[in-house]
Amino acid sequence: MARNKRRGQTETVNEEPAGATASADEIKPGADDHRTGDSVRQSWWTQSLFQGWLSIAVWMTFGVLLEGLLGFKTPSYLQDDQRRELFRLAHTHGTFLGLVLIAAALCGQRFKLSPPRIAVIAFRLGAIIMPVGFLLAGIWHYESDPGLAIWLVPPAALLLVFASVAFALASRANLSRDE
Repeated sequence: MARNKRRGQTETVNEEPAGATASADEIKPGADDHRTGDSVRQSWWTQSLFQGWLSIAVWMTFGVLLEGLLGFKTPSYLQDDQRRELFRLAHTHGTFLGLVLIAAALCGQRFKLSPPRIAVIAFRLGAIIMPVGFLLAGIWHYESDPGLAIWLVPPAALLLVFASVAFALASRANLSRDE
């Protein structure tokens, strides 16, 4: 701390950098602070909630674009059944997985679930990779086969299944802990 003198008055100036950390007394309990172990467990659901809403916004916008292509009878969209099917799959899976992320986040917050960090990462990653795999496979595809990006979908499905089982086990452990 330093004192600056102006017009006969003293003013205390804090010389700490803008990114300085707060002392332990200044941290509010339950605050979303990434420096403590408890807050990391709490923050997974806030991040999942944000990703879920963002996913819904992106994939619903994509759905509106698909409706526009259909409404304006765009030949490159209407005449390519493979592309149309893969784009619909991307839109549907992206929107649905966004809803599932929101549901998981709300359940995690409400029931104080603590799934393993790897399960949360797998869940969030799978919710991104699956619809993107369908989308890219529809953009670049062969005459009657989906594009090579379709190979992103099975690993994404495995990530989602793994995460679902881990979340189920975490909720079961939470249930038995509460009893």
